[in-house]
Amino acid sequence: MGWFPKQEQWCRAQVTKICGVSGDYNAADGAGSWTSIKVEVKKLDYGDTACLSLFNIKELTPEMAVLPLQAVEVSLANVMPVNGSGWSEEAVGWFKAMVHNRTLYARLYPQGPKVTVELFLEKGKLGAMRRGASLSLRLAQNGHAKHSKLKNVGLLKRSTIQLNKEKQEWEKYLISCYTQSKK
Repeated sequence: MGWFPKQEQWCRAQVTKICGVSGDYNAADGAGSWTSIKVEVKKLDYGDTACLSLFNIKELTPEMAVLPLQAVEVSLANVMPVNGSGWSEEAVGWFKAMVHNRTLYARLYPQGPKVTVELFLEKGKLGAMRRGASLSLRLAQNGHAKHSKLKNVGLLKRSTIQLNKEKQEWEKYLISCYTQSKK
């Protein structure tokens, strides 16, 4: 259990690593010392992490240990960061802006211990259940991700003018090929 001073509550938590150790030597004669150890904990029922002093940690009671977890770790389905290793600040900012204070619908894909999720924004009136493209697809279309079910979508945003120009070039090429084959 961890005491979270900002929320003023105890939460079920698991220690994941040591954040740091600091010494505080307040005794005037140098004989006394006090060491503060901080550990990173993951809130089991919320999923977020924090660094807490060991003074704010206590053993989980057996009654609390048997309760099922209230949070499940998920990842977005069918996408990965453009660079393949980590999400860019722009991608995280875009995602946060899209979901902040919005109602989302989720489609879960359990795969053993791992769960992936497709998220959809609600469209129209509250509870209307009309959905547009998934946030995974939108991430890719906006150049922030690679989508596994689409080929190279979203890696470069192309304007309508660019697409029309390419179409005109292809039409010229096809007409040229057609007229050459008639000769």
